[in-house]
Amino acid sequence: MILTRLPAALVLSLALMGGTSACAQSAAISTGGDEVIRTVRTVPAPALPAEGAVPPLVVPTTAETFDAVSTALDDAAEAWSSGDVEAVMAAYVADEPLLVFLGDTPLKGPDAVRAALQQRAAEPGGLGVMTYEWFETLQFDVNTAVVSGRVVVRREGKTQRGLFTRVLRRTENGWRIVHDQLGWGTAA
Repeated sequence: MILTRLPAALVLSLALMGGTSACAQSAAISTGGDEVIRTVRTVPAPALPAEGAVPPLVVPTTAETFDAVSTALDDAAEAWSSGDVEAVMAAYVADEPLLVFLGDTPLKGPDAVRAALQQRAAEPGGLGVMTYEWFETLQFDVNTAVVSGRVVVRREGKTQRGLFTRVLRRTENGWRIVHDQLGWGTAA
């Protein structure tokens, strides 16, 4: 069992490290003029394991896809900053399994995510204001992208920085988050 997982883990590790640079973009955040550095990479096709096997489809990252994923992240941060839990939930998939890690708390499914967000929104300072310092997009195929970077949350006069990784899927309603890991210190 472990031996069958090892090649898959190796391919994923190589894919994450070996993407080719396709596009870079900067944009000023309207809430303070800080620069948000956004980059994107595509994953090269791995070597075929056997003769006659069909290679995975490798789609070059397009500016359109990069912009759509960046917009989805901006919309998610805006929803978080609005304090509207249902607006935040709209950034997540509705018809696929959902896994969210808020700090060191794993939340499985939309009901658990919604309950945790409602609890936080009810606290002094609510959800806070979310922005990004930087993020990098790694597109795996036409429907899947992984975005990692640094998130900033300002709440009750305090600023917390943490790292995030989000897996997004293209849906009929645009790009939505399937897996969300927001890691910051316990004080956040």
